[in-house]
Amino acid sequence: MKKTILISLIMGITLILGSWAMATPKIAAPLPAPVLTCGADDDSVYFDWNDVTGAIKYSVDVEILMDGEWDGEGIFVKLSFGTSDRTDGGVMGDSYLDVLFTDFVYDLDGDPETPPDQLYGEARAKVKALNPPGKSQNHPFSGWCYFTIPNPAP
Repeated sequence: MKKTILISLIMGITLILGSWAMATPKIAAPLPAPVLTCGADDDSVYFDWNDVTGAIKYSVDVEILMDGEWDGEGIFVKLSFGTSDRTDGGVMGDSYLDVLFTDFVYDLDGDPETPPDQLYGEARAKVKALNPPGKSQNHPFSGWCYFTIPNPAP
């Protein structure tokens, strides 16, 4: 009788510990940070980076300096562009993105009656690789790439 109770207790503990071990999600190693370069032409800025093995798409975060300095007290507008909603003709997994200067818009005054403002000036960007769905997207960003958005006013 004591032997049966002991065996039942051991089996119960084993089942509980085993189910906890099975339920623990396996966390994959983060994707490495891409190496980003950028450049501007007459109507757009071109972002290019190395392919990251395991990446399905990429996210490019841009900051436009509105006032101040990059390394000091600055006021920035932050925008995000992804390869999953690209308009430059490429596919989601391509490791480049061409963004028109006219796409750098933001509603600075918060008034829904006025159109968003066309942004210009000093800007910087960084990119990270993504591999959804159901996986952590806490992957590291590349280093900053600096460029200038020209003033659209004549």
